[in-house]
Amino acid sequence: MPRIAIVTDSSACLPTELAERYNVRIVPLSLLFDGTVFRDGELSQDEFYARLRDPEQRATTAAPAPGEFLEAFRAARAAGASAVLCLTLSSRYSGTHSSAINAADLAVRELPGFEVRVIDTGGIAMAHGLAVLDAAKGAAAGGSLDETAATACRAAAGANLVGVLKTTRYLARSGRVPWIVHFVTSLLRIKPIIAASAGKTRAVGRVRTMTKGMERMIDFVRRNTASDRPLRVAVMHADASGQAQVLAERVRDTLAPAELLITEFTGVMAVHTGPGFLGLAWQAPEPARFPEGVAMRRTSLLARDVVTLGAALGELPPPAEDPPLIVLSGLPGSGKSHLAREIARRYPIAVLESDALRKALVERPSYSQRESARLFAVCHALLERLLLRRIPVLFDATNLKEIHRRPLYDIAERTGARLLVIEVRAAEDLVRRRMESRLAAGNPLDRSDATLEVYEMMRREAEPIEEPHIVVDSATGDVGGAMERILLELERARA
Repeated sequence: MPRIAIVTDSSACLPTELAERYNVRIVPLSLLFDGTVFRDGELSQDEFYARLRDPEQRATTAAPAPGEFLEAFRAARAAGASAVLCLTLSSRYSGTHSSAINAADLAVRELPGFEVRVIDTGGIAMAHGLAVLDAAKGAAAGGSLDETAATACRAAAGANLVGVLKTTRYLARSGRVPWIVHFVTSLLRIKPIIAASAGKTRAVGRVRTMTKGMERMIDFVRRNTASDRPLRVAVMHADASGQAQVLAERVRDTLAPAELLITEFTGVMAVHTGPGFLGLAWQAPEPARFPEGVAMRRTSLLARDVVTLGAALGELPPPAEDPPLIVLSGLPGSGKSHLAREIARRYPIAVLESDALRKALVERPSYSQRESARLFAVCHALLERLLLRRIPVLFDATNLKEIHRRPLYDIAERTGARLLVIEVRAAEDLVRRRMESRLAAGNPLDRSDATLEVYEMMRREAEPIEEPHIVVDSATGDVGGAMERILLELERARA
């Protein structure tokens, strides 16, 4: 077995022989038919499709529990692996990535010295599976954890998917599209063409026959591949092996791929597409690489930094069903950290205070641009990781420009967190008095090293907040009504 074990989920739809050849451990998602739970792959294909076609049976899917991933990590270690690289489908489509992250956190305590790294490939089906296969091949060739992770990231960045739905009935049944859409497409005998890339799915066309759909998919791949280099292509199907063979022959004749696979959807994918689905996953040539070793060093440093700052947070609040992400914005001396402490005193939330975390990351901060870029990359990665675990998070930093706030908005969107932006203000003369007093008294609760010169520079650079937000004037001391409004918003998030 390779030193680096590869673990993934069953949505990757890997051909069985390849999963076995490269020792890929697959954690199955769950299928629910009218409340009866089956592990993906537990039902025979005939029984699965019989249940799926039965209009009286409601079919849904569920992510694996963290314990199932943890069991795969344990098994990998018992088999002699030195570390695990766990690759999951996009967190935009499933809670599987969050479950794997939770399992990795459990592994830190249960499997000391055994590193588990979890990566969201951003893909589904074989767009996800191609990245898994590349990682598995890299591990089999003796690659280190950093090298194998970098291989997976490059592969995931170049993987795409396009498919034709024979019917929208199953998307409607699973709640992915309104029933009216299914009614209209059925009435007009329309078969939608969908494409998925980087965690986003969109409609790219429609046809009336599957034959025409095959032509359109091949043309879509050709038009969206900016290279003459041969591609790796996977033909995917849901209970349509005959048409999949026809599609494979057409792909071979027109695209001349360097590698061509045919694979059948697992149940968790077919539940949403229904029988008859045909699709292509393909991998474009690798994006330009960093100079030798640089990508691996960056990946490794970020991972270590996340662990360091995660430990600095201490005990975390319990997970919430609908966790908020609170983003504070304000100049030095405006009262952000005082407000953060007040919120944390009255609401269970993890506070990421940039000034304190900088000093946990760097023994003697220089406040250089390079150091700040490193700090905020780690903070963003850490708060996203916490939100995927459903931990409420408050990020206390100046966040004075939209270019600094935009990544936080994106994290909230990716994780499904409720975003609450709070701008903290104070009159300039009050800020000056606070900063002078702070520098003289050395308040241990105040970790900022900002001077009046820094304040003046930041004041000139601050930009208006474009997102809806709450404004708090800290000059009132206890922030009065604004605090009540904040707590009301948090209770709504909790409800």
